[in-house]
Amino acid sequence: MSSRIGFYISALSLTFTLAGAVSARSVLAADANDAKAEKVNVDSIREKYWARGNESELGVVQNRLYSKERKIELGLFGGMLTSDPFLTVRSTGFSAGFHFSEYLSAHLLWWRAYWSPSAALNTFQEKMGATTNFNAPLYFYGAEGNASLLYGKLSLIGKAIIYYDMHLTGGLGVTGTESGKYITPLFGLGQKIYLSQGSSLRLDYRVMPFSEEILEKVVTNQLGTSKGFRTNWTHAVSLGVTFLFSTGGSQ
Repeated sequence: MSSRIGFYISALSLTFTLAGAVSARSVLAADANDAKAEKVNVDSIREKYWARGNESELGVVQNRLYSKERKIELGLFGGMLTSDPFLTVRSTGFSAGFHFSEYLSAHLLWWRAYWSPSAALNTFQEKMGATTNFNAPLYFYGAEGNASLLYGKLSLIGKAIIYYDMHLTGGLGVTGTESGKYITPLFGLGQKIYLSQGSSLRLDYRVMPFSEEILEKVVTNQLGTSKGFRTNWTHAVSLGVTFLFSTGGSQ
């Protein structure tokens, strides 16, 4: 009996000893892990994975797949203008610009407008036997600056990645119409979808207000006389393709 009790006491003692050893080993391992964690060099990680240099701020997007900085951009486009409810207006034109950085660029614009009577004008002429005092746009030329604020990528139904660049635009130009030329400010927004390293599809929407003179087209004995001025809020939508060309300082 005493020998059996002694055996149980020895077994319990061995169990507590092993448990203490395991606990001590876990504590030592945790201390070792903490010591390793304290030795992580954040600066070295930042230098390896983010922007290098002395700046403390980290860029969100590094190593853009499609770069515009210090490159020339040429574009061809076509579109539609809403300038008068009695006219259907389309346009074709071109642009030329330079990207000072990934975010700022300047462009020259020119387009020619092609107009025809709208369904409203045709109906009016058929029922009234007369026309209206519309002022058809003929062309536009000017300059604008672009600020590219959004750059990223989208998944196309899980089959392809689309890279896009969204920008705000503002500028000044001249609108030529049947009654004369008028200074025209413009502002709007647009987006590019990259097709390759040097080409992209570009969609733009611009609002272009200007004050225009209206000439008489209805009363026979007053044809060509001024009927006063009105503010024309032209809305221009264009879709085209652009091409980037490297300069000596670009990559």
